[in-house]
Amino acid sequence: MIAEVLLVAFALILLSELALIWRFKRFFIKTAIINFIQTWPKVSILIAARNEEENLELCLNAIANVDYPLEKLQVLVGNDQSTDGTQGIIDSWINKYPHVKSISILPHLNGLIAKSNVLAQLAVKAEGDYLIILDADVTVTQHWLKTMVAQAIQGVDVVSGYTEVKAEGYFSSIQKMDWQNSIHSLKVFSDYGNTLTALGNNMLISKKAYQTIGGFEALGKTKVEDLKLLLAARKAGLKTAQLIDKGAGITFPIKRILDYVDQRKRWLKGILSYRTLSGIGFIFYRLLLIEMLTVLLFLTNSTALVVLISLIVLKLLIENIKQYQVKRTLGQVDVKFSLFKPFIIALLDTFALVVLMLNPRVSWKKRKFK
Repeated sequence: MIAEVLLVAFALILLSELALIWRFKRFFIKTAIINFIQTWPKVSILIAARNEEENLELCLNAIANVDYPLEKLQVLVGNDQSTDGTQGIIDSWINKYPHVKSISILPHLNGLIAKSNVLAQLAVKAEGDYLIILDADVTVTQHWLKTMVAQAIQGVDVVSGYTEVKAEGYFSSIQKMDWQNSIHSLKVFSDYGNTLTALGNNMLISKKAYQTIGGFEALGKTKVEDLKLLLAARKAGLKTAQLIDKGAGITFPIKRILDYVDQRKRWLKGILSYRTLSGIGFIFYRLLLIEMLTVLLFLTNSTALVVLISLIVLKLLIENIKQYQVKRTLGQVDVKFSLFKPFIIALLDTFALVVLMLNPRVSWKKRKFK
């Protein structure tokens, strides 16, 4: 009886995923066209930097090459008590580009922690009509900024930009597939009017919207500032959107598996903290392949075995179709069927959940938080 219930549950989840694939194809909302915009507003790019000497130079160099009017651009880099050469990189850019400013970050100002503490202090100094939050380990394409701002000009208050993992090997290609498939689902829900979260490494919020929700100070102590910012925006009735566009951010892959697990652990805890019921459902969905394989080990009924194996094959096809749809939208041609990557993603998520249960403390930039 339990096996039959689980098979029905698995089938229903896969049917919902097939519906996402269908909606992505039929109801995809394209980004606003940038060519018809004559006057661009002033924007402030907020970059939280803690020990980012390996990444910050590339990030700032990419920003310097965007096709946005320089006189309408302000770049604020918050040095969050770095102990490496981060400040030296910031200083060198200040000397070359007057629109780049360095902000020394005070610890735990107004009780805030982690990245939200940095961004709150940067937002106070922001002069732009729109605030762009960008991680220091993200580079951007030439049209990225105009793509983001164009959505805001059309009336979107919070824009979650498209971010892609730079594939440099097999492990990074796993991360790329995971990101693309996750954004696939976020895009469908967003186009349906139900934006679930925002990508905190590449997002925009209008200053008016930021002030309406009370800024990061109103969000309180949090390690998932992007999720809380999005939830506050939705609660205030603000318009939100998820993008999938060539005007994108490119994030460097995580090199160590343990660091990858630590990141997933932090995300899982954040979701469970602020959306407990939906968080449990999200975890059940993320671990679906592992759950199906586990049930497979205990099945003895031949019919049930055939049905479950068919469902596993269908799940693999769905994951590959989602990535194909995203890549096709972006004009990427390197689409190959992957048999093992979906299993590895689910396995790493399972490991992250186990580690979270054993040790609830999470870290950000090597700082530990409860």
